[in-house]
Amino acid sequence: MMLGAAFALCAGACGGSSGTTGTAGNSGSPGSAGNGAGTAGTSGAGTAGTSGAGTAGNSGTPGSAGNSGNPGTAGTSASGSAGTSGAGTAGNSGTPGTAGTSASGTAGKGGTNGTGTAGTSGTGTAGSSGPITCPTGGSGGGGGTAAPACQAPIAITTGTAATVAVNLGTVRNTVSPDLMGIHTSVYDNNMQLCSTIPLLKAAGVTSLRYPGGSYADLYHWELNTGTWTPASGGGSNTIYIAANTDFGNFVGLLGRLGANALITVNYGMNSAGTHEGRPQEAAAWVAYANGSPSSTTSIGVDADNVDWKTVGYWASLRAATPINPDDGKNFLRIGRAAPVGIKYWEVGNELYGNGYYYGGCGWEADMHVAYPAGNVTSCPAGRQANAMLSPATYGAGVKAFSIAMKAVDPTIKIGGIVAWPTATQYQTWNAMVLSAACANMDFAVEHWYAGKTLATLPSVPGTDIVAMFNPSVATSLRSQLTNATNCPANMPVAITEWGPNTNSGNVVIPPSTVGAAPVGSQIVGLFAAEAYANFMEQGVIAAHWLELHNNSYLAGIDLTNDPFTTANDTPRWGYHGALMAHYLASGNDKMVQATVTGTGIMGHASLHADGSVSVMITNSNASGDANVTVSISGGSTTLGCVGTRYAYTPVNSDQDGAVTSAPIFASSDGLSVPVGVPAYSTVVVSFPKK
Repeated sequence: MMLGAAFALCAGACGGSSGTTGTAGNSGSPGSAGNGAGTAGTSGAGTAGTSGAGTAGNSGTPGSAGNSGNPGTAGTSASGSAGTSGAGTAGNSGTPGTAGTSASGTAGKGGTNGTGTAGTSGTGTAGSSGPITCPTGGSGGGGGTAAPACQAPIAITTGTAATVAVNLGTVRNTVSPDLMGIHTSVYDNNMQLCSTIPLLKAAGVTSLRYPGGSYADLYHWELNTGTWTPASGGGSNTIYIAANTDFGNFVGLLGRLGANALITVNYGMNSAGTHEGRPQEAAAWVAYANGSPSSTTSIGVDADNVDWKTVGYWASLRAATPINPDDGKNFLRIGRAAPVGIKYWEVGNELYGNGYYYGGCGWEADMHVAYPAGNVTSCPAGRQANAMLSPATYGAGVKAFSIAMKAVDPTIKIGGIVAWPTATQYQTWNAMVLSAACANMDFAVEHWYAGKTLATLPSVPGTDIVAMFNPSVATSLRSQLTNATNCPANMPVAITEWGPNTNSGNVVIPPSTVGAAPVGSQIVGLFAAEAYANFMEQGVIAAHWLELHNNSYLAGIDLTNDPFTTANDTPRWGYHGALMAHYLASGNDKMVQATVTGTGIMGHASLHADGSVSVMITNSNASGDANVTVSISGGSTTLGCVGTRYAYTPVNSDQDGAVTSAPIFASSDGLSVPVGVPAYSTVVVSFPKK
């Protein structure tokens, strides 16, 4: 669910932004790939530009490392010289910011409780708005050097023996092109940082969930506003939407990243925030994203007598450029005639948290039953077991939303919310929702927050995720989908929120210190890597870690005052786990059988589309390195004798460490290699096809 800590992202009222600074110098360009065998070259570094009449430009983005040959040693890139910044033009004066209100968000299913700090009022100087652009790399690197020759594998002389036997002939699943996802939210002040893009590309992120968790059921995309309710998941007593997080700017982010999106539409309330959500508002969103400006298809008038006009109206707004004066819709005028082409759409967020099961206000906004008037934070009796808030009502809503949205674009895929496990909570949810909605659903949406203790986290994905998809167990999610009335066969599943279960004192991650990441944070990184690998093996279509800018993924300087974070977009354990999983496999790669021996050792393997092979090994033991023999059989693939070893190893035994890479040598046919895996570490070895 959406976390209350989101409100700590902005220091109370944020004044307008400053005048535009000079443009950064271009970075040096990557080195060209070598022809021989070896590893990737070193990236070039761009030098910061010198200021002209205005403020100095930011330093250039470092050039990317040269790609390896087949598998060659890339040349060292040239250092690019900085450009000179242009003069920054001052923006118009902004209005004084209003003081923020202290906010406390209550966690929902497995989420984390968060408390926002009250902000102070301030006055900012507004910069003029416009499209967000980011600098690109510069030009010119040198040629490659000779590749290292094949040599005998380097013997591993220490550590407990273990094995990973890979069978390329046994395919478990094909990795979804949208698998590697991240959760994005409209309250993220750092959503549009240019430094975010290369980091997400490096981790292979291809899917962004938007506009948030519980915020999705109170956010109005066409107004870029939110409506407060007493439902605590939305942030209790305040609503905050950061600058440049509107849908028009989000589309720009998708373009810069080259990613797809999964959009969560507002089931909880109508555009006025007075009644339940209307399918026409969601259909208009599809029209804006995917429609043609020439379409005359009517979206219709909703139950509140709001005319949602035609598909062409919204598509034409997307294609238009901003007007002067702004009529309030310029944030939607992005000058894009071509459709965005968003495929996946989810109806609401965690609606089992609307008060139906446990009474009170719940954490998920749902105005099928009105909340008390005024700025109250509690709800009287009347929501629990109310038929208007029931799973059956939500299921009927999914059907109505699906019909309206597919009338605009029949090629989109609609997701409905399911719950798992259901043995002790929300026991009637799946049966009631699926019987009403399944014929109009294309995929199921699950939120997975897992683990009971920090120390046992790495092994949880291999038990929980496997159990979730086990078709032989009647209570598994896969079996419930298979046995539901009118459900399509093998209905796909998207995990649109996930992470460790830090709610109610389960997984406790200590705070950072000035000099180090939290004690035990490396363990959470192993959990992330293992979860991604298991999602790949089970055929999950998208898995969105919660969330992009928090202290578990790309950390930033904000009101949480994390003492170890001194710069925005600092990679943390969730990001490191994603990076390791990306080295294991990407979209359309085949996950193949990996049989493991050894206590505390986990293994996964993939056959890439280009014939290369990667094997991921996690040592979840707190002490004791592992001496792992990897053997590869099956199929007709012969591998190169020189590969790459990627290692995610801890600092101070169990604190989040960095990811490094180095050459590794195998037998002459590349089918056997000894791999050292330190305690609390994940290692990926990759060998190219010969």
